[in-house]
Amino acid sequence: MADPRFLRRFPIVASALFLTACGSSGYSRIVSVNPAEASVYVNGERIGQGSPRPHNFDFSECSRIYVQATHPDYMPEFEWFTLDKIQEMIRTGTEVKLTLRSR
Repeated sequence: MADPRFLRRFPIVASALFLTACGSSGYSRIVSVNPAEASVYVNGERIGQGSPRPHNFDFSECSRIYVQATHPDYMPEFEWFTLDKIQEMIRTGTEVKLTLRSR
């Protein structure tokens, strides 16, 4: 017979495992730019200005993600991210940082 304590905890454990599996295609990284007033785009969609913020990089429908920062007084800056690159950044605790150069 199953331990009654396990049966009481099973729904909690099962739901935690389910939520982990659902989020497996996304990887959260902090995105920041310099200057902080620059606009930040991920795959062409504006996600805001450059103040550091977490962003979920979802590879469920693509193999590369394009991050771009723009500001009228600076040269635009961009970088491509693959799943392998994001996973390495997670292992090393590296954030996504883009620094724009003056025009």
